[in-house]
Amino acid sequence: MIVTVTPNGSVDTVLRRVGQPGEEEQQVLPVAQTAGGKGHNVARFLAAADQEVIACGFVGGWAGREMDALLQEAGVSPRLTPTAQPTRRYLTCLGEGQPRQSLHAPGPTVTTGECRQLVADVVAVARGAAAVVLAGSLPPGAPAGLVVAIIRGVAPVPLVLDTSGAALAAGVAARPRMVKVNASEARGLLASTAFGHGTVVEDRPEAWWAALRGLAGGTGVPTWWVTLGLCGAIGLVDGEPVSIGSPTVRVVNTTGAGDAFLAGLLLAELDGADVQAAAFRAAAMAAAVCEGEAPLPPDPARVAALVAGMVTR
Repeated sequence: MIVTVTPNGSVDTVLRRVGQPGEEEQQVLPVAQTAGGKGHNVARFLAAADQEVIACGFVGGWAGREMDALLQEAGVSPRLTPTAQPTRRYLTCLGEGQPRQSLHAPGPTVTTGECRQLVADVVAVARGAAAVVLAGSLPPGAPAGLVVAIIRGVAPVPLVLDTSGAALAAGVAARPRMVKVNASEARGLLASTAFGHGTVVEDRPEAWWAALRGLAGGTGVPTWWVTLGLCGAIGLVDGEPVSIGSPTVRVVNTTGAGDAFLAGLLLAELDGADVQAAAFRAAAMAAAVCEGEAPLPPDPARVAALVAGMVTR
C-alpha cells in the first residue's frame, strides 16, 4: 500500500477549444475531469496499475466533495482532512495550434489546527505503508514546517518528496528517502546558500551528477531525480548516476508528466526492477501521458512499446 499526500489538491477540468483563435467568445468541448494536484495524479496512475493507494490531503466545500468522488472513481481510497475553506479548481484549455492556457486559484487558506490534523491523519494511515509520496504545493496558510512534520511523523516509512520553493528546502533538510523535482525546482534549491551555495548547473549529465552528489552529501538524502522534459531525466540513486532519454512522441499536454514519471519509478521498484529498468518505465509513462489531452493513466501496451523502443535504440 502506498500513501499519497496532496496538501493543495484540486478539481481539474480539461477543455478543448473549437473556435477560432482571437475570438471574444470561445466554444469549448469537455475532455476530462480529474482529482488534481501532484499527489492525486500519482495516486491515480498507481491505482490504474492495481496498486492499493490511500490519498491524503485537505478537502473542503462542493469542489472538495467532487475531488473525493473523483478519487474513488479512479480506484483510490481518500482519507482527506476537512478545511473550512473550499478546495480549489484548476481549468486547462487546449486548442490545435494554440498555446495551452491554465487558470487556477491559490487554494484554501488553512489554519494551524487543520495543518495539525492533516499530519495526524497522514501518520495514522501511513503505518504499514510501503512508501509515502508527499507532492505538490502548499495552500495559503500552511507553513513549510508542515512538510517537515509529515516527513518526521511517518518515519521510518520511506517518503518521496516532490515540491518546490520553501517547502522543498524545508523538506530536504528533514531527510526524505527520495526527492523528485524538475530542472527549475532543482536549480532553485542549488541556488540557495543553504544547499547549493549558488551552484549554476550546465545542461550536461556530468554537471547534474556533480550537483546531485553535492546535495546528497550535504543533506543525507540518498536518491535524487531531476526531470528534464523532452530531454529525459537525470538521477542519483544511492550514489549510482543514471541518465535516461525521453521517447519521441507527439506532445499534446504535459500536465501530469512528472507525476507519471514518479509513479512509473515506484511501480517498477515494487516489481523489483533495477534502477535502469525503473528509469525506462518512468520515462515511458511520462511520455505516454504527454500524448493525451488530460493527465489520465496511459495504456499499458503503449508504455510497454515505448520502453521497448528505448531499450533497443
